[in-house]
This record gives sequence, structure tokens and C-alpha cells, in this order.
Amino acid sequence: MDTIRELFYGNIHPFERDIPKGSEGDRLNQLIIRHDAALKAMLNEQEAEIPEKLKDALTEQSSLSECEGFVNGFRLGFRLLSDDQ
Repeated sequence: MDTIRELFYGNIHPFERDIPKGSEGDRLNQLIIRHDAALKAMLNEQEAEIPEKLKDALTEQSSLSECEGFVNGFRLGFRLLSDDQ
């Protein structure tokens, strides 16, 4: 019951996850940050808006994809549990 309360009050964020230092995810994040900084250094203020808008759209797309994957996984898990074996 405490977990449900914590989730209700916003203290648990099931969609967030830690990325361990030195992991593949950490390496990719560092690469993205480095390339983003290099690109911003080459563009003027108006041009720099385009990659920002692209990043926002990609983040939204990724979020939608993760949500759909979660829903599909939940449905599959429910089917597996409710299947008469």
C-alpha cells in the first residue's frame, strides 16, 4: 500500500531510470552531449533552434514508443497470467 501512495504523490517515477557511469547508455549520452555542443558552436542562434526542435520531437517520439512498449508488455504479461495452462 505504501508503494501505491508514493506513486500517487509523485515520489515514484516508474519511467525514470538511472544510467550507471561507464555503461553503454552513459557512453552514448556523453557522445550525444559532445556532438550537440559541437553543433551548437557552429550555428547561429536562429539556426540552433532547428536541432533543439529535432531533439524535442525525438524525445517525444521515444516517450510514445516507450509507453507503447510498456502497454504491450503489460498486455502480454496479463495474457500469460490469465492463460489456462
